[in-house]
Amino acid sequence: MDYAAMYRQAMADGSNDYARTIVVSATQAAQAGGVEPEDLRALVEAIKADPCD
Repeated sequence: MDYAAMYRQAMADGSNDYARTIVVSATQAAQAGGVEPEDLRALVEAIKADPCD
């Protein structure tokens, strides 16, 4: 699942709540071992580029 792309789209749509939900989902998936490190890095870069308030 491309969490970074989903996050960027949510932010582009002005859906900060959905963007936060994506971050939570990605965090939970990572804790369960279901996310590759490069996917997490991409999400972190997306968040740094456009943080949700």
